[in-house]
Amino acid sequence: MGLLRIISALTVLAAVLGLTYGSVLNVNYNQPGHDVSPILWGIFFEEINHAGDGGLYAELIKNRALSPKRHGSNLDGYAVVKSEGVDGRIYVSRENPLNSVLDTSLRVNVDSNVAAGQRIGVSNNGYWGIPTRPDYTSYKASFYAKAVGGFTGPLTVQIESTNGSVVYATAQVPSITEEFQKYEVTLTPTPALIQTPSLDNVFTITANGPLTTNVSIFFNVISLFPPTFKNRPNGLRTDLAQKLADAKPSFFRFPGGNFLEGATIEERFAWEDTIGDIAQRPGHMGPWGYYSTDGLGLLEYLEFAEDLNAEIVLGVFTGYALNGESVPPEEMGPYIDSVLNEIEYIIGNTSTTWGARRAADGHPEPFNLTYVEIGNEDWISNDYHLRYAIFYDSILARYPQMEIIATQVVDSRPIPVIDDHFYPGFGWFPDNHRYYDNAPRNGSKIFVGEYATRDNISPEEYANTAAAMDDAAFMTGIERNSDIVIMACYAPLFGHLNNLAWQPDGIYFNGVQSFATPAWWVQHLFSVIRGDTYIPTTSDADEQKFFHVASRNSDTNTLILKMVNTDQNDIQIETVTLEGVTSTRGGTLTVLTGGRWDQNELAEPLRVSPKSQAFNVTSNSFSYTAPAFSLSILEIQL
Repeated sequence: MGLLRIISALTVLAAVLGLTYGSVLNVNYNQPGHDVSPILWGIFFEEINHAGDGGLYAELIKNRALSPKRHGSNLDGYAVVKSEGVDGRIYVSRENPLNSVLDTSLRVNVDSNVAAGQRIGVSNNGYWGIPTRPDYTSYKASFYAKAVGGFTGPLTVQIESTNGSVVYATAQVPSITEEFQKYEVTLTPTPALIQTPSLDNVFTITANGPLTTNVSIFFNVISLFPPTFKNRPNGLRTDLAQKLADAKPSFFRFPGGNFLEGATIEERFAWEDTIGDIAQRPGHMGPWGYYSTDGLGLLEYLEFAEDLNAEIVLGVFTGYALNGESVPPEEMGPYIDSVLNEIEYIIGNTSTTWGARRAADGHPEPFNLTYVEIGNEDWISNDYHLRYAIFYDSILARYPQMEIIATQVVDSRPIPVIDDHFYPGFGWFPDNHRYYDNAPRNGSKIFVGEYATRDNISPEEYANTAAAMDDAAFMTGIERNSDIVIMACYAPLFGHLNNLAWQPDGIYFNGVQSFATPAWWVQHLFSVIRGDTYIPTTSDADEQKFFHVASRNSDTNTLILKMVNTDQNDIQIETVTLEGVTSTRGGTLTVLTGGRWDQNELAEPLRVSPKSQAFNVTSNSFSYTAPAFSLSILEIQL
């Protein structure tokens, strides 16, 4: 009776303290299971929420090529710059195209005399402002220009405050001609002028007086780049790319998503239009309400995968668009050729047509490619079984080494890998963490290509802590079943705070700052801390609240134990037992936790972020309290 009273008293005390008490967790290190997929955790990029243009793609000029396929005049982002008393205007000129691809130019007309000390030209305000940051020590600016009416230069190129009161950096192009030529300058800001990041700036190109009337200056492909990730030309924004690199993703899936399909077949991702000189890239209208420059094109995706040391997962267009258009089988020939050529561009040697083109574009060595995904979310179409069979046969006939990924279950051909997507409401992932436990082991492998908890209780702002722990609960099931679930990635990846078409997203940003959500930190931790062999675990804790998975890293002789608490109360695990282990050398404990509604934001980007400390227990048995709404990862040295 005395012992029962003690246990009862402890239970009552635990309830008062907001604690679930009395559970055990067994880690069966002496019963190792299957290999963990070596490419389990990765990233998926889609051009949505200005994830690329204005985001990961470092180009700072908005509408640099005047969106030639939009029809009509498009001066989005541009304004005339003129001194007081000067008369002038800007407009789109169709009579002075840059080339056959970019079939317009921006015309600056001088409609009155411009006196010495005055100026006229054009400004661009970028993607919600031109950023100045202390770490942007130089910018590379370029543009095509010509002039008529006797003007031969110079042109002044500047980054300046929106009101023109501060000039952060300036350079000059000494002279221009009557034919389009490309001009390049380096802009070096004055450090003392940039103490804090700012977006209240514009980029300007101007002509200084004296000038006479009837002078016209024409521009196109006005471009401005800050320092880029790994200093690649036409490269990526450093802070956003680094956040992805820090997560050590094993694969990189691109280019989408709905962005791959397009709203119409004409607006699909046509990879051939995304390679080579940016002055030869027409861009296209994306399905999320804005025009894509395609500056972040096929080669840039491939090079980023290379920089990440990540496996390429290539999505290919297979004849279906979001408006329901579907290419008839008898008309599929050009689209099949396009996919085969795309693969050749990626892996072909320089003796092949498209391998030679890749070399001409600056990358002589072939890339590695194993996985090709046929289409995207084709459960919304009714003819995928036909299109899948056509592309399956065509790809494997030319490239039999490829692993094919299907986006819908069909019986027309084998399905080596199937792509599953999940965007459930709050609570679904914990309830379904055993979703793959009883999946056939002799069937298709599984790629969880998109997933995120869409919290249907709170306003859909940024992913909060509780929603992130819902994701983590499901991820323990993914890792537990990584003999058949070979890849998984969160989506969408990025969200520009000025253009959010879909939430939640993993990483948010504006032009100068960025932050990872608790959901992204979960992805980061699962990715950077992982083993190669699954270790079974059992517990009597409430499996609707407490989730766990373990693995062994054979290279470092480390036991990795991941524990997730989705409850509002702490959970006390009275005894964690490492079966088959006599003693340890301690290790590291990393915890991600926060309040139910806690979110990160620009003002407090690390409010919910991982904290690590030494784990000094050296025995094979210990207790652990999992904080409310938390992911805890133990790395135990054996």
